[in-house]
Amino acid sequence: MTQTSEADFFDPELLVEDPRSEVLFGINDGDPSATSRDQRRAYTTSEDNGWNATVHNKQQVKLQFTPLDHNVQLDGLCDGILYTCGESSSQLIFIELKSKGKRWIQEGVEQLKKTISIYKAGEGCREFSEYKAYLCNNRHPHFQFSKKEEMQKFRQETSMRLYIEQQIQIGNALSQ
Repeated sequence: MTQTSEADFFDPELLVEDPRSEVLFGINDGDPSATSRDQRRAYTTSEDNGWNATVHNKQQVKLQFTPLDHNVQLDGLCDGILYTCGESSSQLIFIELKSKGKRWIQEGVEQLKKTISIYKAGEGCREFSEYKAYLCNNRHPHFQFSKKEEMQKFRQETSMRLYIEQQIQIGNALSQ
């Protein structure tokens, strides 16, 4: 894959699915053993068959998911971005999906940081009023250990809040 420091994550060529506005839907990582890039990239679904991340969209805002890993010609990106569509560009969420054990937090944090860095370096980036990063692991949906230091360091380095949990909350009433 080509390595550059810039990419347009909002390029219409990257859109592989329509926006969603359901109250509840999931994000699944693609099939890691698939031979085609299309089958390896993350996607949203309303059928709960072991979601890697669960999106709670109480206000049913229109959301666009764009897979980045296996969709953008760069290595080491997070799995995708989820953002509000239309005139109210209020939230942009960077999402990394994991389903394995050892070092998943360190690996996921590095992928999120790299993606955020590339996003910030890109020209013509859209402006959002709120930015978040989620590191989701369906094997550890309710992470039991405090990672306050890592989360604070992440915020200092990226100016974004990091959530290490499987539940992604959309909407102003739920955001912090």
